[in-house]
Amino acid sequence: MKLSVKLSIHAKEKMQSRGVKEADISAAIKKPDSLYNDLEHQTLIAIKKINGNSIIVAYKIEGNGAKVITLFYTTKLDKLIRAKVARGAWKKQK
Repeated sequence: MKLSVKLSIHAKEKMQSRGVKEADISAAIKKPDSLYNDLEHQTLIAIKKINGNSIIVAYKIEGNGAKVITLFYTTKLDKLIRAKVARGAWKKQK
C-alpha cells in the first residue's frame, strides 16, 4: 500500500507520550500483520508486531494518504482482538 502517512494532533501527542516511533507507525500502515475495520469509529486498525510488542494504529484513508487518529503499543494483543471482535466492534479485513 503506497500511502503518505499524516498524523493528527492527537496522534502526535500520543506518539510522544507513549514513545512510539514514526517508523513503526508507517510500517504498521504500509505492511500490517493484521488489518481490521473498526465498525464503531469507521477507521482502519493496522496491527504489526515490533520488538516483542504489537503496535495498534487507527487511521482513515483521506485522498491518497492515511491520517492516523491514534496509536499505542500493547503486549495483550490477543485479548484485545478477541474482545473487539466478540462485541462486533472490529471485523477482520486481512
